Amino acid sequence: MEALENLGYPAVIKPLNGSWGRLIAKIDNAESARSILEHRSYLNEELGSVFYIQPYVEKPGRDIRVMVVGDEVIYAVYRYSSHWITNTARGAYTEPCPITSELEELSLRAAEAVGGGILALDIFETPEGLVVNEVNHTPEFHGAMKAVDVDIAQKIVDYFLRGG
Repeated sequence: MEALENLGYPAVIKPLNGSWGRLIAKIDNAESARSILEHRSYLNEELGSVFYIQPYVEKPGRDIRVMVVGDEVIYAVYRYSSHWITNTARGAYTEPCPITSELEELSLRAAEAVGGGILALDIFETPEGLVVNEVNHTPEFHGAMKAVDVDIAQKIVDYFLRGG
């Protein structure tokens, strides 16, 4: 609670391990924070009471999913949703996003900061500019396959064949 109070509301709580936008909650005030934290503390999981909190970032009905393979940004897509969670597993749809020099540089720097490899980044567009929200080390790309003309699986295989 102290960390949430210091961070401020609204905030987002996420499990340490997860995917597809599951077990993520937007916390608007201390009352909802106490309720969510109490519920999570009773989950019968070893890591059920360990989670991330972060500020809630208002976005324009979409985010940007970027995949980095080695030292290459292989695609970027917009993920649109009427809900604040923009995962394709939760119903978001994708469209191609231009890979600008700003987006490419930010993505490669973020990938390098965590040691590189095969990564998917969730990037938000804010009034202050692009913000990296997550760097995912176990990326899925089913939504991107429908939106981009890149053989994503082949890019990954090629990376491994080069010794990545």
